[in-house]
Amino acid sequence: MLLLFCTIIFGADGDIFKGDRFREDGWDKPVKSVWKAIGLSLLLPGAGELYLGDTRSAAVFMTADGAIWSFAIGFAVNATWRADEYKSYAAKYAGVDVNGKDDDFFRTIALYDNRDLYNYSLLLLERKWNILIPETPEWNWDWRSETNQLEYYDIWTSSERAWHNFRIALGVAALNRAISVINILRLARRGALSWNVSLGTYPDADGNIGVSLNLSGNIYSSSH
Repeated sequence: MLLLFCTIIFGADGDIFKGDRFREDGWDKPVKSVWKAIGLSLLLPGAGELYLGDTRSAAVFMTADGAIWSFAIGFAVNATWRADEYKSYAAKYAGVDVNGKDDDFFRTIALYDNRDLYNYSLLLLERKWNILIPETPEWNWDWRSETNQLEYYDIWTSSERAWHNFRIALGVAALNRAISVINILRLARRGALSWNVSLGTYPDADGNIGVSLNLSGNIYSSSH
């Protein structure tokens, strides 16, 4: 689907990145597609502005997007490294078998000294029989000391914090795209925005009548 979308966006008008800002001396400017500009900005913030000829805001959005993804990748790499580190640490100082364990397990061992204490707490204090950890060797852990457990907790929280920052960076990347689209609509108001709407009917395979609606928007340069 992404390949098809890119083909439609980039293949429609040839050299789409060669347009100037809206001309002020007539209507001989080639038509600019609103939908194409929006689509480009959703793929890469600033690309739609560049298509419309606004190179200044295009540079701002593209630079911001590059910085955002650099931070996101950095957070993801750091989180992965720290996750490998806390798993190795748990295996060494608590005898944890890290294979086949989910995130909840690694969070749990940060909060309890050993498996027996965890199960005892659930049974005695919370009476939650359904989430007891199996009393088998592969699910056992027992911290050598409180210092080791606290050190593990620090490593684990740093990994979780990095993943949290990674998710925030993804949200900021999405926000950057939304702002770029809003800017496209702002630029469209500078030119003459023409919407073409067509409504048609057609029979389907069962003999019913279907309705089709086509909506397209184009930007023309306006004279002042």
